[in-house]
Amino acid sequence: MRFSSQLFSVVAIGLAVSACNSVDYKKTKGGMPYQLFSSEKGDSVKPGSIIKIAFNQKIKDSTMYPPAGQPATPVYFQVTPDSQPYDISEVLTHLKEGDSVYAVQLIDTFMARIAKNPQSQPLPPQFKKGDKIVTTLKVMKVFQSPQEAQADEAQERMNAFKNDNKIQQQLTADQKKIQDYLTQNGIQAQKVGLGTFVQVLTPGAEPKVTDGKYVSLKYKGQTFAGTVFDTNMDNSFNHTDPLGFVVGGSPMIKGFEEGIKGLGKGAKARLYIPSPLAYGAQSPSPDIKANENLIFDIEVLDVTNQAPTANMQPSPNNGGAGR
Repeated sequence: MRFSSQLFSVVAIGLAVSACNSVDYKKTKGGMPYQLFSSEKGDSVKPGSIIKIAFNQKIKDSTMYPPAGQPATPVYFQVTPDSQPYDISEVLTHLKEGDSVYAVQLIDTFMARIAKNPQSQPLPPQFKKGDKIVTTLKVMKVFQSPQEAQADEAQERMNAFKNDNKIQQQLTADQKKIQDYLTQNGIQAQKVGLGTFVQVLTPGAEPKVTDGKYVSLKYKGQTFAGTVFDTNMDNSFNHTDPLGFVVGGSPMIKGFEEGIKGLGKGAKARLYIPSPLAYGAQSPSPDIKANENLIFDIEVLDVTNQAPTANMQPSPNNGGAGR
């Protein structure tokens, strides 16, 4: 992935610093030692800024972030005006795009502060006296708007998806299973986007569903074995309000979003979604197995340019509605 080399450069900075005994650390107001590697130019990080960082955190030889088995993906967040003492948040507003930081937090210091304040939250049991947390980060981007940050994050997720060999192997296998199912049952469906199959049952009218549009719809999600795990088409899951969301700006599963694009108001369709475009290995429901292909029945109720004042979005359970 294209951000891997950037994260490696941050870790390399940390290794270089730790190998040098003569490094002069600065200290935050809360007493955290850190070393700043400043870029020549770049937009400053301010309270309210949305930033993208490469981030790595270790204790002894164990990596705390990213979690074991997960790729080193960039972290996106909005900087708040508040900071915690003896924490990396103390230095954020002193940085600019391109800057890197190497910081050290001593577990002994945390223990001493907790001893002075018994109401403090206790340390996790794996943190031992004499340990230290080493954090390295690089400010990769300071965004000018939330929309710019959302677009960048979406692109990073897409890059990660396309470059994950395990996911791509699963996608290829699942697409074949779905294509075989469609052929065996005489179903005419079109493959769209990254691999969702769409069977249009009732053509809709203008306007069409596109990125940025607000869509409201009815849905029913089920497995290929016929187990329904969520729906708002009837009261079996205790919610019948339409699902409403902005296309391209909501945390919907990939297959659900790409499957409804191009459908018009009043359209009815059935989506056949390969597991990597659904919930993958992380099932949100006992009714959905890991790496299980899914089917969604869709009825598009309305397509508008913006969300209504009263957001119609319900809170579907069992991981339904493509969340």
